[in-house]
Amino acid sequence: MAPIAVKGAVKIETVRETRIGAYGICVQDGMILVIKKARGPYKGLYDLPGGGVEFGDSPPETVVREFLEETGTRAAVCELLGAFSRVSTFVADTGTHLVELHHLGFLYRVTGGSLTAIKAGPDGRDSLGAVWLPLTEARPDAVSPLVSEGLRCIGLDLT
Repeated sequence: MAPIAVKGAVKIETVRETRIGAYGICVQDGMILVIKKARGPYKGLYDLPGGGVEFGDSPPETVVREFLEETGTRAAVCELLGAFSRVSTFVADTGTHLVELHHLGFLYRVTGGSLTAIKAGPDGRDSLGAVWLPLTEARPDAVSPLVSEGLRCIGLDLT
């Protein structure tokens, strides 16, 4: 950790992390399947279902696993849409330090999300629940940069 000075003598540590993730974009009938983030740099925003690639998993396997965990639906991975590399700095959920996160990820188009049977409650980790968000409500101030990037990859630009 590298200390930084804040308000004179108080110091806050900064932790640098690198994460590799895989995320799915599922759009049906003018809506996108998203989760509401409970923590991390996108806390309070709508984000794409997905998460960290676990040891031995491929990115498509990660998307299938994370879709089931976060949305309660079985996803079928259709195609790789793109990849991203993003650095963000945020206060850790504990409030004790800053996190400087280098996030590398893969974006996939997926199918299979049910318009009615989704996991609306929290998963006990980073999701407060899944929701079918009308594309008209997918405003830049309401969604994570991953949602914006995913929509851009399928030809829907929020700007």
